[in-house]
Amino acid sequence: MAETLGSLVDKLTIANIRLWHLEDLRRDLSLPDARRLEAADKIAIVNGERNDLMDEIDEYLYKAFRGKVKLRAPKVKIYREFKPRSAIKKKKERAGKKG
Repeated sequence: MAETLGSLVDKLTIANIRLWHLEDLRRDLSLPDARRLEAADKIAIVNGERNDLMDEIDEYLYKAFRGKVKLRAPKVKIYREFKPRSAIKKKKERAGKKG
């Protein structure tokens, strides 16, 4: 399973938003019937994708609770690389004065 819990939830959120907009189209009586039927067909497809994503999330959590996958990845701090060297030097000087 190459997905993370966050990426799965992100995809589920996108699918839910797509469904919401498609449902609006399907209910809009000012649109031609062909357009509303097209939206209904897309709803069926997106709803299937949404159900698959919910199954993947369930499987991921099942494995996580049994220790087969980790819920948290190790944190990698990179912000220091982007600070100006003078800011890093000042921070080290302040730390040296405290100790």
